[in-house]
Amino acid sequence: MYSNLKSVQILVAMLKKKNIKNIVISPGNSHNAIVRSIEEDGFFKTYNIVDERSAAFFATGLIQEINEPVAICCTSGTATTNYMTGVTEAFRRKLPLIVITGDKNPYYLAQLEDQMIDQVNLFKTNTRYTNSLPMVKDEKDEWYCQRIINEAFLEMDHHGKGPVHINVPIEEGMLAINKDFTTNELPKVNLIERIDYKTSEANIRKKFEYLKNKKILILYGQDSNITEEKIDNLEKIFYNYNCVISVDKLSNIHCKGSIETSRAALSTNTSGTFNELVPDIVITVGGNVAWNGKFSLKRFKNQFESWLVTEEGMVQDYYKNLTTIFEMTVEEFLENMSKYDIDKSKSYYELWNNKTKEFNILKFEYSNLYTVQQLMSNLPKNSELNLANSTTIRIAQYFDLDDSIKVYCNRGVNGIDGCMSTFIGQAATSDKLNFLIIGDLTFFYDMNALWNRYVGNNVRIMLNNNSGAALFHFNQGLEKYPTLNENVAAEHDATAKGWVESRGFKYLSSANKEEFDENLKEFLKPNSDKPIILEVFTKKEEDARLQHEFFDFNLSDADKLKKGIKNVIKKAIGR
Repeated sequence: MYSNLKSVQILVAMLKKKNIKNIVISPGNSHNAIVRSIEEDGFFKTYNIVDERSAAFFATGLIQEINEPVAICCTSGTATTNYMTGVTEAFRRKLPLIVITGDKNPYYLAQLEDQMIDQVNLFKTNTRYTNSLPMVKDEKDEWYCQRIINEAFLEMDHHGKGPVHINVPIEEGMLAINKDFTTNELPKVNLIERIDYKTSEANIRKKFEYLKNKKILILYGQDSNITEEKIDNLEKIFYNYNCVISVDKLSNIHCKGSIETSRAALSTNTSGTFNELVPDIVITVGGNVAWNGKFSLKRFKNQFESWLVTEEGMVQDYYKNLTTIFEMTVEEFLENMSKYDIDKSKSYYELWNNKTKEFNILKFEYSNLYTVQQLMSNLPKNSELNLANSTTIRIAQYFDLDDSIKVYCNRGVNGIDGCMSTFIGQAATSDKLNFLIIGDLTFFYDMNALWNRYVGNNVRIMLNNNSGAALFHFNQGLEKYPTLNENVAAEHDATAKGWVESRGFKYLSSANKEEFDENLKEFLKPNSDKPIILEVFTKKEEDARLQHEFFDFNLSDADKLKKGIKNVIKKAIGR
């Protein structure tokens, strides 16, 4: 039997999966649920050492003899402090010691609770990793619990070895008896592995051979440094695996096997139809993505596993199903993957490609959709385009753009601040025409970007001004949120005219399609004695409505039917 506490079950299961058998235990009460769960599992070999000071050193002796990680486990309070000297020794000698400390509910800290001190940061300077498990109540807590333990295990030998600390809060020490100790089986847990410079060629090859007969989605994120070597290796990968290279505007990738998957994902936006596009493996490469399909993928996290390529080698488990981290540069990963001829099938690519062909661009009425589409389709070749957060970057994914144009965005955090400052900084050192598409709140938030002496005549800014944040009218709307404009959407009546003219800009403005089409010609001229701004006035409610129509138009027939039925029911019985 095992404790009914999920955090304890997960900890014990992961110790087993990591093949950590030897546990040195000191007596007490707060850790009883852990201790008894270990005692009743024949996998483990336990040692009882009463004095925690001696226990930690005893464990270092075991490690130096068997050359394997060893865990120590004690109760809460000052018992944990007695580990300090032994943990310090293990840290200095780079020994893989796992320090497991029982604890009380963190809510009770500094509330006169018996035998309770701040244990979480106790070993911070003498361990390679320290964290406290959640008191598991739901599926999200279970994932977080596993993630913490994975991080601890991975840091034991990450660029050197050393001890790690896992603190385990437990409401009551007596949860190791009677009805609280009736679980027959440990849960299935996910152990994350790291592939790095220490991994043998044979094991790397085995990892990629695992991809045979699997549908692979290579999710290529933001990258402004695309080389011929990257393109060559991506195309080799496309020929050697049954894969799709999923890109968006920020990927700046144009090669065989690449698809702007936002379009296909939009036409299969509900769980019923997106299901057929779900891969067996998602490999995340590069930076952040602006692809909305990642939200759809999250709903199917139990149907695929994910791999992550990151130079830092840290756990970033976006889909909550990470199994493998490749600690290497993008170039190194692509070179490694391209070496192996695994699967010539192109069935998965064809599936995505056919879905993408179902995507349709409407003939838009005058709106932010119309202005963004028209500018992107008419941009001069070899110019540079910055897209601001947040509506701008979302809608820009669906429109055509010449392959010669490089695209940038502040997508590290996805915040609106600094989008224009970044653009001005880039344009200041560029000999190309530099374009920025930006919304009104993002523009006015960063007005000081134009308050410097480095704004050159190669600067072109299209400001979509719909008097507030249209994004919230799209995903919430006045019907659901009557006071939306007061604070969340920040309705205003500001215009950029006075400010930009005082900064030496040529100012153009449009309030309808005819004015916009005429001004666009002037805006796109390569030669100008001034930087140019085109302020486009639209209405946020109308922009949101047209965006919904555009998305609805591209739903599959099944999804349209489902949405139609839902709307009929709403009208009949109310929201």
